[in-house]
Amino acid sequence: MEELSLKEFLNLGKKDLKGKVIVFPTDTIYGIGALIDDYDGIKKIFDLKQRPYDRPLANLCFSIEQVKQYVVKIPNSVKEILAVDWPGALTVIFQKKPELELPFNKETVSFRMPLSIVALKILKNFGPLATTSINIHGTKELNDLDSIKEAFGSQIDYIITDKEIFSSVPSTVIDATGEELKVLREGQIKIRA
Repeated sequence: MEELSLKEFLNLGKKDLKGKVIVFPTDTIYGIGALIDDYDGIKKIFDLKQRPYDRPLANLCFSIEQVKQYVVKIPNSVKEILAVDWPGALTVIFQKKPELELPFNKETVSFRMPLSIVALKILKNFGPLATTSINIHGTKELNDLDSIKEAFGSQIDYIITDKEIFSSVPSTVIDATGEELKVLREGQIKIRA
C-alpha cells in the first residue's frame, strides 16, 4: 500500500493503475476504485468487499463527455437534470453500449460526477473509475483512513491522503434506461420523476 498526496498520485501513469485499487475521498464518503475497464482491479474490489458479482459497481466520471463513450444515449430529460445536479450526489443508470465490454456490467452502466476537487482531478487525469464504498458487503462503510488501513491496508494499492468534507448522505439513484425515469433511491438530491 502506497500513501500518496493527490499531486504525487497524478504523476503516475495510467499503466500504473492497471490491476490496482485506489482509495480516495469523494463528496459523500471515501471510495475504493479501479479503472472502469480493468477486470483485475474491479475483481479485487469485489473480493475485498465480499460483494456478489451480480451487483455491478457505480462509476465516477469527470464530465458528460466521458459518459457518452459508454452509453447508448442520454435522454433530454436526464440532460436537464444533470445540468442542475452534476457535479453532486446523483447516480444515473443508463443503457450500456452493447459492443462495450465492461467488467460485471451486462446491459446497464451507472455514472455519478462527484462534487469533490480531489475526485474530479483524479477522474480528469485517469478517466472514469468503477467505485464503491469501503466495507464488507452489507456492513457500514468505513470513512476514516486509519480504519480503512487497519481493515484493508494489505489489499489496497494506493491511498490518496488529501482531505475532503463529506456529506455522508448517499447519492440519489435514478434509472434512465426506460421510457420514464424511475427514482430507485432518494438521497441528498430530490428528483421528480
